[in-house]
Amino acid sequence: MQYLMGVDIGGSVAKAAIYDTDGHELYACGRKMDTLTPQPEFCQRDPEQIRDCVYGAVSDVIKKAAISGSDIAAIGVTGQANGLYMFKRDGTPVYPSILSSDLRAKEFIKRWNEDGTLDAILPKTRQILWAGQTSALVAWFAKYEPQILKQAEVFVTAKDYARFLLTGVFALETTEASSTSMMDLGTRSLSREIAERLGIAAYMNKFPEKLLESTEIGGYVTAQCAALTGLAEGTPVVGGLIDTVASIISQGIVQEDQLGMIIGTWGVNTFITKRPLYSKDIFSAFYYCLPDYQLILEGSPTSATNLEWFIQTFLRQQGMTFCGYDAINQMVAESDLHSSILFLPFLYGTNVNIDAKGAFVGLKGGHGIADMLRAIYEGVVFCHMYHIDRLLKFRERPETVRIAGGGARSAVWMQIFADALGAQVEVSEAEELGAMGVAMVAGVGVGVFQDMYRAVERFTHISRVYQPDPEKHAYYQKKYALYRRLIDALDPLWMEFDQLGE
Repeated sequence: MQYLMGVDIGGSVAKAAIYDTDGHELYACGRKMDTLTPQPEFCQRDPEQIRDCVYGAVSDVIKKAAISGSDIAAIGVTGQANGLYMFKRDGTPVYPSILSSDLRAKEFIKRWNEDGTLDAILPKTRQILWAGQTSALVAWFAKYEPQILKQAEVFVTAKDYARFLLTGVFALETTEASSTSMMDLGTRSLSREIAERLGIAAYMNKFPEKLLESTEIGGYVTAQCAALTGLAEGTPVVGGLIDTVASIISQGIVQEDQLGMIIGTWGVNTFITKRPLYSKDIFSAFYYCLPDYQLILEGSPTSATNLEWFIQTFLRQQGMTFCGYDAINQMVAESDLHSSILFLPFLYGTNVNIDAKGAFVGLKGGHGIADMLRAIYEGVVFCHMYHIDRLLKFRERPETVRIAGGGARSAVWMQIFADALGAQVEVSEAEELGAMGVAMVAGVGVGVFQDMYRAVERFTHISRVYQPDPEKHAYYQKKYALYRRLIDALDPLWMEFDQLGE
């Protein structure tokens, strides 16, 4: 029997999952990776640890599935988008891998927004500029650590590093490249003109020349990788997908009237279209894995990571007993729906206002942990709603929303989404949607499926559906309106908070 594998370098875990050709997950395994913050606003990772975790996850899942590596017909790769991974041509790292949540380059974003750079390149890139983009990070190094850029011979991102680890070949892939603000989406190529406007044209030769399509075979498993993982030497590895596209296609988003969301490290809200949309009110547009379609995305790092911060800071570090996510969900379910607390989920910034900060507003002496947890759940929902409002300037309101990501495992959270959105919420049966999405493109790449539509028919299975409560929807509309007024009022003040620390 043939199987397909997906490999995912995620926000905190390197994962590998194996699927049969009917879309059923045999097993998934992951290895935890450490996130390093050597300075405020820096967010990076040890590339050698990433390598060990990728090989370890692949080895673990093959052993767990009790299959031969030769049973795997093809492998797809995905990973956290953008950031910057710098290597010698032999794969030796010259600097820690920088994640897309890194904010060191935000000064360039402010300047490019003010000096007309964004206006000039937007019709070609079809996306706003943000600090964790590869282009912004290259600009930062050019100014502050040019010696590192001189040492580096290859620039890639997480997914393309994963493919290198399997094949020994460095290459870019179209969905990922189209998200970096260095590609002209009209010509489907990296643009020197754009790079010159960003001040990074001198470093364009450090990006791999090879630009792969998602389903295109980009290399084959090397003997070294096979020895370390249990894969069969010569197994084809396709281009893969940017993490967002991988998670959205695995939810079965193949029609323009659908809305897809991800509740994870980032809060992602998307739809697909054949129209060449771009606007300063849209975070990003990039290529999708269906012919002629692009994915329109609104989002920011304002999602489930805020919950993880609270758990780590106020539960684990303070010696409180952390009883798991089931206990947290129970606490939220039993808390007061009509609490006065609003939480602003901007602990890691927001692309709407790069200076925004997190906050609890409306706290009273009678509030406890459960009330604050509910506020976090609701605040994340409201931030997603804000981004959806921006999307709705360009499309009709959907009646059904499909949600994926770690947060989708919480039935309590999904019900809050349904109630607040006033829409039916559907959750996929699969949990490792990134890995599943690239297993699908791997199957298309080697002819297991005729095209992505056939892959979706086999792989997409909806397991849970949540219907909105009209009374709760009316209440959440009031609370969301207050949330909107609050962030509008604070918008001109955020920069002053930074000045307090100077």
